[in-house]
Amino acid sequence: MEATRAHLNGDLEVGYADVLAPHIQKATAHHAEPPRWLQTWEDRRPRLLIECFAEMLGVFIYCFFGVGASAAFFLTSVAKIAGFGSLLSIGLCYGIGIILAIVICGPSSGGHLSPCYTIAFWLFKGFPAKKVPFYILSQIVGGFLGCLAVYGCYKQQFDLVSLEFAAGKLSVFTPQGPAGVLALFTNAGQELKYVFLGEFMVNLILSIGVFAILDPSNLFVSFASAPFLIALAYSAIIIAFAPNSIALNAARDIGGRMACSTVYGSKCWPGSYAALSSLTNILATLCGAFIQTTMISDTARPITNNLPDPEGPSLRAMSRVITRDTVAMEKQS
Repeated sequence: MEATRAHLNGDLEVGYADVLAPHIQKATAHHAEPPRWLQTWEDRRPRLLIECFAEMLGVFIYCFFGVGASAAFFLTSVAKIAGFGSLLSIGLCYGIGIILAIVICGPSSGGHLSPCYTIAFWLFKGFPAKKVPFYILSQIVGGFLGCLAVYGCYKQQFDLVSLEFAAGKLSVFTPQGPAGVLALFTNAGQELKYVFLGEFMVNLILSIGVFAILDPSNLFVSFASAPFLIALAYSAIIIAFAPNSIALNAARDIGGRMACSTVYGSKCWPGSYAALSSLTNILATLCGAFIQTTMISDTARPITNNLPDPEGPSLRAMSRVITRDTVAMEKQS
């Protein structure tokens, strides 16, 4: 079916789709003719609604797998049942969740999946400012629903563990307690200045990596590998620094605290740390994006992350090189 219907304008939203956007117009294959009702819905549905739904779904998937792995590890550890998880499995499940979220939702919304990247794409990639609050709200709702869904799946086990903690007069609101599966807490004796340092450093490095991966002139990254590299970076950080009470994503943090509050009450918002965990990743991501954009990237470099040429003899056939200068020449001609 020709891509001539009114709701198609050839744009992919800013985010993971940056890797694809420069050459998306080269794709000439089209879907088979869809049913009339589907065409009508696609033509009439608000684009912002679809983008916000995609962001909500993406964060839901990311949290459902990651928090689900945390719940499996915690609940089986309390029950003294071995073989159902570890820090490694938690990191891998978060990574797999991110891969699925980007692959499923990236074509619709850009696959931001985090308020810090929505804000960074607004400042450094030209993402529309009017969409920023809607994206952030959708991401937080996705985190809330994802964490709440995990609790629903394991409710019987959570209830039993909560009774055990109450009988033993153990605190529920710690990383070692049932509330710590849904919300994030510091370990006993941790000083917030060191928690801040750890949170800032991991998010700084992660954002430099994400912006480098999404750089269309990066010779070492293909568009197909981007979700896997981003997920691998997330997994490595979780495995290496989870004991330092890192949050990484304000949507998972705030959404998880909302889910925790629904179940366990207001103690899921532990004052200064709740603010630190939800805001530090935004500051660090902006710093990392600034470093990569101004000190590492260069818009004059040739764009190398092209889509395969559908008219070429193989998937390795690549289109002509496009640079900032050639684009300017085309506009003048």
